[in-house]
Order: sequence, then C-alpha cells, then structure tokens
Amino acid sequence: MREGPAHGPFQDLVGYELLSGDQGACFRLALRREHLNPNGVVHGGVLMTLLDAAGGRCLVGLALPGSGEKVQSSVTVSLTSEFALAVRSGTLYAIATPDHVGKLLAYVSIRVCLDAIDGPLVARGVATFRLYTRSLAAPTGSP
Repeated sequence: MREGPAHGPFQDLVGYELLSGDQGACFRLALRREHLNPNGVVHGGVLMTLLDAAGGRCLVGLALPGSGEKVQSSVTVSLTSEFALAVRSGTLYAIATPDHVGKLLAYVSIRVCLDAIDGPLVARGVATFRLYTRSLAAPTGSP
C-alpha cells in the first residue's frame, strides 16, 4: 500500500475505512442509522463523502510526471456525481482509480457499490483534484 497521511476526525465521524491503496483506493462503510435520510435511505452527503474521500486518496503516493515527486495531498476542484440506487442497509464500497495525473491536476473515476467491490452500483463520480507534493495537514496542536 502507498504511504499517505493518517485519516482525520471526519473519517472517524462518518466511519469509513481504507481497505487498499495499491491500484487506486477502496473505502468500506458499514451503514448505520445515522447515515440515512428521513426517507430511510442513504443520505446523498454520505455518498458524496465516499466519492470525494476515495478519489483524493487514490492519488496519494503517485509520482508526478516530469519531476517524479510524490503526491502527498490533494484538494477537490470539482466532483460530479450520479446516484443509481437507493439503499437502506448493507456495506458500501467506494473504489477510485486515477484516469490522468498531470503536474498540478489529476482526473479520477469513482464508484460506490453495495455489499462488494463489484456489487450493484449505488453511485458514481468523476472528479478533478489539485495535487500537492507537501502535506496540507495542520501542524500538531493547530486548530
């Protein structure tokens, strides 16, 4: 697995976990009641979170063309999503792969599936990320 930053408090709040990072990124989220909207299905914000998190994570550790420097951080520039299936329970898997990595920007495809990496499609997205060869994490003790 490529090395990258430790996860932050938002990941703990939502509850997703990184499964791999060798050929992209895969996150898993066991659905809880707190992830559902008033209609009893997964809230779109949960799906957007998984699309965004997996998309950015799949870039960490990749070499930038020309310089060979490694990506340490990324920031979402744009994220387009489509929701395909309303789900009430189960485990979601978010799988992301880079489509193109440039010197400053990367383009990523992401999908969220139900109960398996190759399970029924719940959502998909395409995203653009700004790449950084330094960590953007706040120094220890900073807000």
